[in-house]
Amino acid sequence: MLLLTISTKYVVIISAILAVVVLLSIIATVVLVKKKNNGHVKVDDTFIENIMAWLGGKDNIISLNVDNARLKVEVKDLDKVLADKLHTVSEKGVFITGNYVKLLFKYDSKLIMKEISKRL
Repeated sequence: MLLLTISTKYVVIISAILAVVVLLSIIATVVLVKKKNNGHVKVDDTFIENIMAWLGGKDNIISLNVDNARLKVEVKDLDKVLADKLHTVSEKGVFITGNYVKLLFKYDSKLIMKEISKRL
């Protein structure tokens, strides 16, 4: 009876350890997948230059600000804006009202605004 109790305790302890290891593995996998697939695009020089070009170039950009995670850009000439190209990087939406182009990104609009501002 004592032998059975000791081996049962070991089985319970080993099962608990395995359960913790499996749980930690699942958590680590979810975190890594979320980091890998969070929709972020590399905000590098090419990305910023493309957005600026698609907004009609730096001479076409009057002002920039971030409004509720949207990058709001005032442009001089709306005819120079390539909205179809902007949709390729702003899959959450491109909204045009008057001379304002609003871009909704999955990623950090403030960083994008900062990088465009540096180049103006």
